[in-house]
Amino acid sequence: MPKHNVTQAFNYAAGGTTVHYKKGVQDLSPGAVTFAQAHGFIAKPKADKPAAEPAPAEAKSK
Repeated sequence: MPKHNVTQAFNYAAGGTTVHYKKGVQDLSPGAVTFAQAHGFIAKPKADKPAAEPAPAEAKSK
């Protein structure tokens, strides 16, 4: 499971049990990730910068 940065502590209930997630980087269940994203409890992933495209090579004329 990828780790997520919890920016605000929250409780997530599923299957009759409640789990308390503290602030900080940690593993979350898929259901907890969906819940936390919907309610703003985890930081949005940083968008990767697009790779700079190399300058096009000049065409040689014959």
